[in-house]
Amino acid sequence: MSRLVTYQPATTTLPARAATRDEHGQPSFTLTIDGRVMQAYEGQTILSVAIDNGIQDIPNLCNDEKLEPTSACRMCLVHIEGQKRPLPSCNTPAQPGMVIKTNSDELFHIRRTNLEMMLSDHNAYCQPPCQVECPTHIDIPGYLELIAHGSMKEAARLVKEVLPFPYILGLTCPAPCQDGCRRKLVDEEIAICRMHGHAAEACLLDPPIPYEKDPTTGKRVAIVGAGPAGLSCAYYLALRGHYVKVFDKQPQPGGMLRYGIPEYRLQKDMMDRELQHVFDLGVDLQANIELGRDFTADDLFAQGFDAVYLAIGCWTSNQMRIPGEGAHGVVNAIKFLYDKVEGKATPVKEGNEVVVIGGGFTTFDCTRTALRLGTRVHTTYYRTRKDMTATNEEIEDGEAEGTHLLVGAAQQRVLTENGRVVGVEYARTRPGEPDASGRRRPVPIPGSEFVIPCDTLIPAIGQKVDTSVLNEQDGVQWTKWKTIQTNPFNFMTDRHGVFAGGDCQLGASTIIQCVAQGKLGARSIHAFLLGEDMDEVARRLELEERKPDLFDIVPYKPVEPRVKMPMLPYKERKHNFSIIEMSYLQGQAQREAARCLQCACPAAGQCDLQRYSIEHGLADNRFHDGEPSDYHDYETDLSHSFILRDPNKCINCMQCVRVCHDVIGPNCYGMFGKSFDTIVSTPFNVSLHDTDCVSCGACVQVCPTGSLMMAERHLTRYAFALDRCIFCGDCVEVCPHGALGETPNFELSFFNRFGEDVTLEKHDLAQAPDYLVRQRLPRSKKSLPVMSPLVRPLPSRGIRE
Repeated sequence: MSRLVTYQPATTTLPARAATRDEHGQPSFTLTIDGRVMQAYEGQTILSVAIDNGIQDIPNLCNDEKLEPTSACRMCLVHIEGQKRPLPSCNTPAQPGMVIKTNSDELFHIRRTNLEMMLSDHNAYCQPPCQVECPTHIDIPGYLELIAHGSMKEAARLVKEVLPFPYILGLTCPAPCQDGCRRKLVDEEIAICRMHGHAAEACLLDPPIPYEKDPTTGKRVAIVGAGPAGLSCAYYLALRGHYVKVFDKQPQPGGMLRYGIPEYRLQKDMMDRELQHVFDLGVDLQANIELGRDFTADDLFAQGFDAVYLAIGCWTSNQMRIPGEGAHGVVNAIKFLYDKVEGKATPVKEGNEVVVIGGGFTTFDCTRTALRLGTRVHTTYYRTRKDMTATNEEIEDGEAEGTHLLVGAAQQRVLTENGRVVGVEYARTRPGEPDASGRRRPVPIPGSEFVIPCDTLIPAIGQKVDTSVLNEQDGVQWTKWKTIQTNPFNFMTDRHGVFAGGDCQLGASTIIQCVAQGKLGARSIHAFLLGEDMDEVARRLELEERKPDLFDIVPYKPVEPRVKMPMLPYKERKHNFSIIEMSYLQGQAQREAARCLQCACPAAGQCDLQRYSIEHGLADNRFHDGEPSDYHDYETDLSHSFILRDPNKCINCMQCVRVCHDVIGPNCYGMFGKSFDTIVSTPFNVSLHDTDCVSCGACVQVCPTGSLMMAERHLTRYAFALDRCIFCGDCVEVCPHGALGETPNFELSFFNRFGEDVTLEKHDLAQAPDYLVRQRLPRSKKSLPVMSPLVRPLPSRGIRE
């Protein structure tokens, strides 16, 4: 019995015009959709007519050309003139003279509610917010899964695809990824950074290479600056086969990693082991040579370099702009940390009273270094504690180690005697009027002044670029913030062939942001060296770096407390610059990594449910509160060799049930359970291996959500017995994927084994009886929409052992 809806024209509808026949003799008529008059044929549905005429914005989750329409998802509802309520377009037959409207506020809200009902039991995630929040976009679920199974070297290799220094960043990254970790909705976020640091530490002496190094290209790149951005750029350019030489004004590489981060946070001998991985790829280093003093950009091009990357950092401290800041005892924060690393004498002596001003990482590096030198330290900040850019962990450690933290106090002047610092005068602050950025700038409260006596003052209120290293002849322009001006997406400066990144382009920022800039800079320079259009490169990189919309799916998982990093006790940190993070044992690291919720879906970017939900403004699943009674938590079935099942993503559209029963025949799936517990599954939830499944993948092809996915296949050749083929065409008729097409000569897969749209004669097949697979089988016959403005699809992930 047909499921097509019986359409009853209203009495007010205009008289229908009689059907005519087209040039092929097919009965046809006209109707109007969204104001457009279009031709339709007898037996067509409204949805079919719309699609044939290029109207692609009618959402549907259960329509497939191989199946009889059922309107199960209720997403394709449309208004038909004269009808009291919207009707589903997928099974309403088109009639002559119909006037149809596919979009309205009413339809939007109906579709949105239908989507919310589907999401109410959708215990799955599209993309991991941790990966989105990480500036380098590491495959965090992927490497945590590897660590949980003990594959430390493979985990480090996966991280190094986008982050060349996982050990260093494991100790120094401010971990923006952990701010987005969904695990904290259950208990505590995962120690994401510590995990890749542990994996990298396990193989520092035998480092993995993320992918095979390309053959030598003959191109030469000069990188100025051996900090995080410069060395990251060098690493990935070297992997691309280019010759890279790094120039740096310091005696040793590392930039702020070496000279700005104290030993207790990052051991320099261990850091050097990881930095050596860059030079093992053939990168050269020339130290103690400074841009602007010893050479210019013109000199580098004259030496035969094809491109130049400026990563000169921010080595100049900002001024406080208050009276007395030039007094003896006011110490430059960068120089203070630099001298300590180099083993030089510092002006801070045991028993001194020290004031450190600021709220960032440099502030607390200076604070905690001064504490270890035996001083009494006051750390002050003119805004609130919440406004500090240092992490809570850094602030809490500073307080626990002994600093006196004072917020809401702005320095007014430096008090001096005989030209030497004796104290700092402060005034309490209150929030003032919002500035251009919307932040309320603190203003001093009259009459609230007070003094903190001190012997040494260390202002750590930010850094800036030394603009004297570049002149007009270099052809590089500065922004109004005195950072290097570049295209924001391909990082090329106003001078052709000169690129810039890191702190000198961003302004003083975090290590992970600089590494991400170096990685993207390497991609842009590589494209430049290949002669690509740099505007197109900028467009491509801009699309890739757009932040996708995410669903705030509330998880339900058993509470599993975070495995705490073993730390050096506070009482042992006095006069001690030993590393404070004692490292995980392997068993601890595996336990912590296993807490990951694996918020990654291989169908991200291809899932119709995800796309429609984003288009309808859904960011969460509001019909449940994360309690066990609110939705199911099914086990995924990875037992089948080719088809992976995740019932948590199923929306009960019945597509797989019907295609398996009505088209293919094995009848492997059915609806089981009652009411809220209804789910599509195999009989008794057995493995597909234990059913009559023929591994055709038709169920995967029609699944709109990624509940059914094809596993990666590793077949490399298909044998074809040409001498037995009679060219009957039966294979074309029964193939569920439409992978075979009939031509006047023979049947050949539409996915290109011999090149795009190539037709071979029979004698050609006789000469090549084996088909070599040259590309992955598409997930669907449908052309997948480009979803870059909405989501950034994750790279496909294999099933790891």
